Amino acid sequence: MLEIKILLKQSSHYLTGQIIMMSAGFISFPILTRIFSVGDYGILGLITTTLFIVTSIAKFGIPESIVRFYAEFKAMNRLNSFYSTFFVASMVIAGGVAICFFLLTRLIDKNFLGANNENLLSLFSVLIFTNCLSGTVTSFLRADQKTKLFNLIAIISKYGSLGVSIFLVFFFIKGLYGFYVGQIVSGITVLFCLMYFSFRKGRIRLSGFSPNILKDSFKFGFPLLLAELGYLVLNYADRYLIQLYLGSIPLGLYVAGYNLATYVTEVIIYPVNYAMTPIYLSILVNKGEEETRKFLTNTFRYFLLIMFPVAFGFIAVGKDLLALLASSKYIEANIIFPYVVIGQSIHASSMILNNGLFIKKKTHLVTIIMISACLVNIGLNILLIPHFGILGAAQATLISYIFHTVVITYYAFKEFSFRIDYAHIVLYLIAALIMFISVKSVHLGGQLENLLNKVGIGVVIYFCLVIIFDKDIRRNVVNFAYSLKK
Repeated sequence: MLEIKILLKQSSHYLTGQIIMMSAGFISFPILTRIFSVGDYGILGLITTTLFIVTSIAKFGIPESIVRFYAEFKAMNRLNSFYSTFFVASMVIAGGVAICFFLLTRLIDKNFLGANNENLLSLFSVLIFTNCLSGTVTSFLRADQKTKLFNLIAIISKYGSLGVSIFLVFFFIKGLYGFYVGQIVSGITVLFCLMYFSFRKGRIRLSGFSPNILKDSFKFGFPLLLAELGYLVLNYADRYLIQLYLGSIPLGLYVAGYNLATYVTEVIIYPVNYAMTPIYLSILVNKGEEETRKFLTNTFRYFLLIMFPVAFGFIAVGKDLLALLASSKYIEANIIFPYVVIGQSIHASSMILNNGLFIKKKTHLVTIIMISACLVNIGLNILLIPHFGILGAAQATLISYIFHTVVITYYAFKEFSFRIDYAHIVLYLIAALIMFISVKSVHLGGQLENLLNKVGIGVVIYFCLVIIFDKDIRRNVVNFAYSLKK
């Protein structure tokens, strides 16, 4: 249970940071959906997606390798070479990808993004480089479980980039150009600060580069690069196809609905995923496989304890939240919420279920399964979008997530399985469904008042049901309440 307490503590750090960053999303969401037209908001999402994909290529699996091998190199007292090797490699690879991307943008059909946005992609070469190097340095902090500093940097970067971008759009450079110029200014500033800190502390020296460390990390990380690309395609290929088949206005509706759902679900997904990996790898190295299995069993149970009410609660109030934040012009996007939220929740579960492939270093299977899911996703989108519009894209995403989770769990459990606590999981699911039905029937007051009433009633119903029927949670709550009295 000690490791679970550590997980909860570090997850709470990530959760705090994620809530603060999610607040930035909620703050910027109504601003961006109002200062940009529905079409421009769709293009904003499409361009940001492109940046995600190219940046993942430029990362080359280095952040994942840092987290995976940190404990081993720390035990061998070789962290200086570890830091230096990954930083130098990231700088060279990111620089090369950024230059190649800039050259490729000269060949892209400018009409695809519209005449007013034809040169936007060319700006991204700088962002690719800065984002990759910043991601490498912050991965060192994550691997070392310095969650507070990691969160502080992430929060400053998030709010800084949004603040500068929105400021430029309002007062200096109108439209999408102003927004992305602000992103570049903020990205360069954060990178210089991180590099100054790293070199000043002596953690990174160009002379410490080790080809052998890099070779071993590439064997592990390169398949994960392909898997990450697959994940991005699985998440975002539909946006390119919506733009192709339907145009920028339906794309804007889809992006708005998808983004809002993501803001909510990532509050749970992000903290657990980021805190879990360094902890279970440390347990594996220091305590062995059996303790790792127990840790993953408990992690999966408590993850679903929180994930179920968040997912079903959002589906129940999503339309009200969308109308309040994005205005009525985006209200049609609410039809995709059930498919997107349930799909993301299922995929989030796979991040715990698939750890056997990482433990046994079978990352090539992660890549093969992800590519297969991408092909399923693209095929379904091509079939469904022309007939069902953005609803078809959401349905394709859900089916693809189910396919990916089932297949990857099957192969991961062949390598390294752990017990699934079905009794408690079913209890949490039933409690969440009862909460969902109850919240859907609530209609009290105005728009904001009704939303707050629904959220409050949902929290009380779910909390009471879990406390009544789960003796472990009840005991923990009682112990916590008793400790506060001391």
